[in-house]
Amino acid sequence: MLVKIFKFLMLLLALLLILVTLFLVLAIESEPIANGQSHHQVDQAESVKLLLKQVSGSVKDRANKQIITINEKQLNSLVGVAQRANAHFSGEVTILPSQASIVASYYLPNNPVGRYLNVSVLVLPGKGVIVDYVKIGPFYIPGNWTVAALVYYANWSTKSDIASQFLQQVESVSMVAQQIDLSMLPLAPFLKALNLAKQGVSGSGDQGLRLKTSYYLKQLSLLPITKSSSSVSLALYMGPLFSWAQARSTADTAALENEAAIMALAIYAGHHRFANLVGDVQPKKGYVALPTVKPMLGLRGDLNQHFIFSAAIKILSEQGLSIAIGEFKELMDRSKDGSGFSFVDLAADFAGVKFAEVATNDHTALQVQQILADNTLEASFFPGIQGLPEGLNKAAFTRRFKQVDSPEYKQLVAEIRLRIQGLAIHQVHATQAAADPQ
Repeated sequence: MLVKIFKFLMLLLALLLILVTLFLVLAIESEPIANGQSHHQVDQAESVKLLLKQVSGSVKDRANKQIITINEKQLNSLVGVAQRANAHFSGEVTILPSQASIVASYYLPNNPVGRYLNVSVLVLPGKGVIVDYVKIGPFYIPGNWTVAALVYYANWSTKSDIASQFLQQVESVSMVAQQIDLSMLPLAPFLKALNLAKQGVSGSGDQGLRLKTSYYLKQLSLLPITKSSSSVSLALYMGPLFSWAQARSTADTAALENEAAIMALAIYAGHHRFANLVGDVQPKKGYVALPTVKPMLGLRGDLNQHFIFSAAIKILSEQGLSIAIGEFKELMDRSKDGSGFSFVDLAADFAGVKFAEVATNDHTALQVQQILADNTLEASFFPGIQGLPEGLNKAAFTRRFKQVDSPEYKQLVAEIRLRIQGLAIHQVHATQAAADPQ
């Protein structure tokens, strides 16, 4: 009897795999339906600042109903970030008084079937969130089925009902040309539930990474320099940190030790909320470990934040996303109330990403430890920033660089990358790559 049940289940699984494969093959098309140009989309990045202010205000005024207004430029700017993070993706959002459409295309590797997987979504105004349909290739899927499936998956993956609660927060959706208005119920109950869900997710994460991160965070908190009343270089943290990592590492574990060390540094010298993505790592329950004064890089505190945040985001996500987020932040800063586009900040973002990449690479993790252990020189891991323009408002940026991805822009980005590639930790990576071209 058990053998028959097993055979039936295997047959059912095989049939399901065949159906899914057939669906995907038939869904692939020869032409894209989305042709959004990321350099045009992110050129409106400063508009997203208004959206962020609205969201921040809604969180602060969580006891009352809110109207959150999102316009087409803001949504397409965010889509542009995704495109810059992944060059194979393209997307566009269009908002009309009667509907909002989202179209996306993904460029596939060479295959005999087709080159693009196209997806379109149609959202309608009304009470709650109404998705009319989701179309994958030529196939239409009822919107309520898709929403139900996504909600189920989100609830299951977070071991909560947070996705269901979020949908319940949206009282109604209204639209005019190029603008959506979301009427939101008071956010207080949802934010409380979100915090509980977040704790559940972080608590059920990688236990090995959590324990290692907790160790490095405690060691950082015991450094004498953390009590200094003036800011010191991040290199004074980096040297001891990688000395501890080196002492705890073998060839097989060095990458994971470095990953935990970087996350501990992000929590301690960047922002304590990075701990939410790792788990309960604070050395003393109920207290946040942090230095008296945050460290700096290039004699600037903001560059320390750019570097550490980018390194942590690289570990938690794809490299392309880390770079795209940093670039987008600079584009937002071109607004009147911003600090201006800074290629110095961008260099710190790029350096943080590449630092995390080489430090957590199985082939180079030990060599990075050897270079950084007890090393207090910033020049080992952070590039020179001399001559890089910053403080550019939108007019000045456009006058000098025209737009993102112009030849002038690419030339300066290439120069930044060369400066980073010349650092000691990346010479190790270049040597390894030459020895092992795979």
